[in-house]
Amino acid sequence: MEKRINKTELLQFLNGKSSSDESISINQFLQTTVGQNLLEELLKEHWELAGTAVVDQTKLSVWKKEWSLKFDGEPEVLTKTRRLNINLILRHAAVWTVLILGIGIYAISNRTKKSSGAASGQLVQKNQAGSHSRFALADGTQVYLGPGSMLSYPATFSGKTRPVTLQGEAYFEVTKNKEKPFLIYTENLRTQVLGTTFKVSSFKDSPILVSVTSGKVKVARINGENIQELAVLNPGEQVSYSEQSEAKKTKFNIDDVRNWKQGQLAFDGTPLSELANQIGRWYNVSIVINSETLKKIPITVTLDGNMPIYKFLDGLSVSFGFHYKVKDRTITIY
Repeated sequence: MEKRINKTELLQFLNGKSSSDESISINQFLQTTVGQNLLEELLKEHWELAGTAVVDQTKLSVWKKEWSLKFDGEPEVLTKTRRLNINLILRHAAVWTVLILGIGIYAISNRTKKSSGAASGQLVQKNQAGSHSRFALADGTQVYLGPGSMLSYPATFSGKTRPVTLQGEAYFEVTKNKEKPFLIYTENLRTQVLGTTFKVSSFKDSPILVSVTSGKVKVARINGENIQELAVLNPGEQVSYSEQSEAKKTKFNIDDVRNWKQGQLAFDGTPLSELANQIGRWYNVSIVINSETLKKIPITVTLDGNMPIYKFLDGLSVSFGFHYKVKDRTITIY
């Protein structure tokens, strides 16, 4: 029986990040109907953005060859599996070129971000709800971008800083460079690091949350030309901030945040309404709660975000005394 591959593993493979053994396994999976459906699903998710992308035709020619080799591989591998119909993929070559070898790097505009000092040649990676991705920036920094999130960043970091702009949530593994700080702008906050690992979450109508798993991070509020330092964070510390309340610094479980990039979703006293928002983004579903009392129930649980949504909804409903029903992509909790 072939191993079932999830979207994160497939995107990692398409970006050339898989080991030889993993590549063989994924190639085998892509020979199946399920594998081809997953490939087609990724195409549909990125179609709208990729349709606006600017693709260099010379690079496109080279990328097509690399793309073909990715599935054709060496002869000894090919004897074990059927070849994927490359023409099926290359009919959408421009889209797949951007998605696979650019791994979601879309040249949508050449805007200059005055607030972040970004150079021209701005790139954007945008994940639809239900989709998450991993990709590298020009300095080698690894980004794990969550569902319903977008990262804007320069093609090269040519100035004195390394600025990016985030909407949503992402985990960063920043390449160390003492001479060129890495800056993340989220709404009116700036997070500054030299080389560390941390997660930032910034969604509309929710507090901005910065959680540090290694190194040291500075978080500041930007108001025009004024910069107000809110917190200096060490590993295991996080700060929560919104316009309606002051910055609040707390402790957290480092493993919970680190494991998020593998699809583990940890909640610690989280109101059911907020949990529903996060689960809704993760699975691209709408979750409606028909009770104000239920919305406020504090949930402490760790969920595997790679399992079907109904499995942990069954467990949660039994543990916390609610029912749910599903119609199309809407889940109603009552």
